[in-house]
Amino acid sequence: MVKLTAKLVLARARAGDLESVKKLNCWGSELTDVSVFRQMPNIEVISLSVNNITTLQDFRHCQNLQELYVRKNCIAELSEICYLKNLPKLRVLWLADNPCETADHDKYRMTVLKTLPNLQKLDNTIVTPEDVNRAIEAGEDLKLPEKEKEVLLENGGRRSTSPADQDSDPQQSAIAVTLEETNKIREQLGLKPLPAEKYTSIQTRASPSTSKHRNANILSAVLSLVKELDHESLETVQHAVKNRLDSF
Repeated sequence: MVKLTAKLVLARARAGDLESVKKLNCWGSELTDVSVFRQMPNIEVISLSVNNITTLQDFRHCQNLQELYVRKNCIAELSEICYLKNLPKLRVLWLADNPCETADHDKYRMTVLKTLPNLQKLDNTIVTPEDVNRAIEAGEDLKLPEKEKEVLLENGGRRSTSPADQDSDPQQSAIAVTLEETNKIREQLGLKPLPAEKYTSIQTRASPSTSKHRNANILSAVLSLVKELDHESLETVQHAVKNRLDSF
């Protein structure tokens, strides 16, 4: 296993910290682990062609990503591109020469464009409005890889706990779950995780085993995040809250 480390990133980019890195080229470096990109929300151009990368999930945290070059890697499932669906600025993707590129090249291209309709160039070929319109009809519907469904927190869901976890102190369990949820959200927004001691300092008072107490914990987590969001992110939160209220 060859891991792309923060030290190597800073050396190649000649930067002082990960958040300031905008472009990175690690072509032909035999990399297998690029999880460092989870700490690089401001990266705009990533060149990782000719490596041994097997998944695209680490790039979903790069909200400013515009161009991603991962030609000639080891990405086996085309459904991996679902990790890129929520990257609003992604316009260029070079995915060719991976195992996920099927023999039916037209079907492959249409499926990628149906999943990522905002692309302007795919595999070094310009994407036209006609391509996108045809992809809606001819492309396949993709879902996140099965391995991700087992752990990803979506739509209010959460990881299942073991019996040992369930037998632990109720108040500590409530805090732990909420801290995990909080840091999951912070990670997706490109923010640093909140230390446990800092988070637990705001957890107090109410009866530990009640749903009211748990709601108070979640509310604290949400409020601690709101002040760190920009205007665009706040609009997204507003939309989500409105949809939630409408469901009642």
